[in-house]
Amino acid sequence: MRQKKQLFEITKIIQTCAYPNSRPTLRIYYGMKKIITVLILALITLIPLGGCKKKINYADYISEKRTNIYVYEDDTRSVKIHCSQREQPYAADGIKGAMNGICEIFVTLDKNPQELYAEINGHRGDMGYKAVDGCYYLSFTAEDFKSDSVQITLSADGKAETFTALSVLYDGVLTCDEALDCVIEHDKALFDGLTQNNAFSGEIYVRLLSDDGCYYYVGVCGRDGAISAFLVDGEHGKVIATKKLNSPA
Repeated sequence: MRQKKQLFEITKIIQTCAYPNSRPTLRIYYGMKKIITVLILALITLIPLGGCKKKINYADYISEKRTNIYVYEDDTRSVKIHCSQREQPYAADGIKGAMNGICEIFVTLDKNPQELYAEINGHRGDMGYKAVDGCYYLSFTAEDFKSDSVQITLSADGKAETFTALSVLYDGVLTCDEALDCVIEHDKALFDGLTQNNAFSGEIYVRLLSDDGCYYYVGVCGRDGAISAFLVDGEHGKVIATKKLNSPA
């Protein structure tokens, strides 16, 4: 009984010190209300601070993105069409530039003509011969055709023929951004090392490849021009090869 009385007296003293001009019941009520208000304000203050740090989107630093390849082949010719987004001017300097759509056409013939023109989706041009690669080449500004096939007309020394080139993409193939995510998961330390103050000090190349299936080349280029290259299985999302390069890929 004495302990209860002492506890009551202690509680009364605390209440009186905190709120000397209030009645006991109101003192407790306003005291709890004040504590709850302070806690709520503290939480409100902390929430924005935690939300200010955004997760960096490394796809924003892609300076080349090859999204589709169309192919046609028969006994006398081979045609490949690459659809990409690429920075202009194109430079492996670790800094992403403004992106433009580009279409590239590669043609290999069993007999090389004097003149070869290519026409596709309203674009027509004279194809130049690349001796190093042993093929004819033409490029022009254009967006991805976003179709399963595309018609291309080749005019060799005045004789025109039209062919249907088919996309190499099929259900289950990763996108460029998904291929990049696989590389980030594979080598997080590389990206962490190039990231400071919520910014990435580099640029990234993601190129669709086709060779009995779809693959992706992913190149991570730092400001020093050094490139960390990765080959990604385009269907299963696994990194199957890596290589360090000291010059542009």
